[in-house]
Amino acid sequence: MSEVLKVKNISKSYKRNIVLDKVDLSLNRGEIVGLVGPNGAGKTTLMKIITSLIRKYSGEVYFEGENIKNIKNLKTKPIGSVIETPGFYPNLTGYENLLFFAEISGLKDKREIDEIIERLDIKSYVNKKVKKYSLGMKQRLGVAQAVLSYPKILILDEPTNGLDPAIVPKLRKFIKYIAKEKNTAVLISSHILSEIELMCDKVAFIQKGKIIKVEDLKNKERICHRIAFKTSKVNIMKEFLKEKGLEFKIINEDTIYVKIKANKMEDLVSNVNSNNIPFSEVYKVKESLEEEYLKTMGED
Repeated sequence: MSEVLKVKNISKSYKRNIVLDKVDLSLNRGEIVGLVGPNGAGKTTLMKIITSLIRKYSGEVYFEGENIKNIKNLKTKPIGSVIETPGFYPNLTGYENLLFFAEISGLKDKREIDEIIERLDIKSYVNKKVKKYSLGMKQRLGVAQAVLSYPKILILDEPTNGLDPAIVPKLRKFIKYIAKEKNTAVLISSHILSEIELMCDKVAFIQKGKIIKVEDLKNKERICHRIAFKTSKVNIMKEFLKEKGLEFKIINEDTIYVKIKANKMEDLVSNVNSNNIPFSEVYKVKESLEEEYLKTMGED
């Protein structure tokens, strides 16, 4: 994957309040990166800096190796975004709004608008005036507007806000399509961690203006597993795992979780068996993004 966006040493303060503190982040073509953190962590501010909605900051943002402050007169927009509530002309229909934004974003083929409408499933209301739209309808129209001309980077700040739960999978499918088929790099924030987990290749944890961890969701399971042993001899199992130098946690009186490299799992089960430690079950335990989030963020 080739790098399309690089955020380097970005800091932003409002008076004495530090909102972002030396943030580094990168996005590759076709990659979906989730940005998660508590309210006030700096997510929206970072997105506004990347999209040039905030121009006063320290550090650099590079688009395809060039500082965004130096980029001018592009034929098509390089970055599409939905940040906070999308803004439209209320007395125009959704389709008329899309036509207007297509013109200023450099979209030549209007058939692409129809394709986007179809894929986002907004056909039923796109010809109604926007002033009659619900928040969820505006959110989906906002995503449609953001991807006109299929930009190389798509920034989405809480795009599922106000959406009916039945619509969220359709939006997820569309975002995956944009990334994988159109080779767009996507940065998305959401409080729905299960959606981030289903959608993203990586997740960046941000807290108090700092990126404190970037987790590769695709490779994590290949590198390391958590496996559970159900055994009547938990204490014997505990001593055995200590001798092996393995990280473990006793869950209850007959279950122990062990963290181990994926390629060592079969050897461990074989060793437990050859040491005559009885167990009735052994199974892989998937750590959810919510668990990872709570562990990373601590009490905050």
